[in-house]
Amino acid sequence: MVDIEVRSRRPGASGEDVPAVLVRLAGERTTVRELIRRTVEEQVRELGVDAARCRRTLDRQYLSDDEIRAQAAAGAIKLPPGEPTAPDVTTEVTRAHRAFSRGTFAVFVGGRQVTELDEQVTLRLGEPVVFLRLVALAGG
Repeated sequence: MVDIEVRSRRPGASGEDVPAVLVRLAGERTTVRELIRRTVEEQVRELGVDAARCRRTLDRQYLSDDEIRAQAAAGAIKLPPGEPTAPDVTTEVTRAHRAFSRGTFAVFVGGRQVTELDEQVTLRLGEPVVFLRLVALAGG
């Protein structure tokens, strides 16, 4: 068993980052797809006690630029009306895989960016794993 801390960051974020989570894996080798799946499961579990915060935080991490633009064109980027329900883990994992494939966020393992969902990675104790939300620069 290997326990890896995964941190998620959004440039310019102010306290609404996805919390760092501890991901337990069977061994030190895995795929990026599996690493994302296990991380999202832990994020949902960590944030799950507060459904509104969970929904807001995951949306900020995994909404694509197109989804953000569509909501902004409608006047605001916001949660759907009504009481937010707890996120479905399978749906959130699928959403995160899609966001990674679209380049919405990048994954760094041991300081090296990984680029493919099925890429094999070796996780070593003490080496950081970071999910970094990418944000387009104004004017470009």
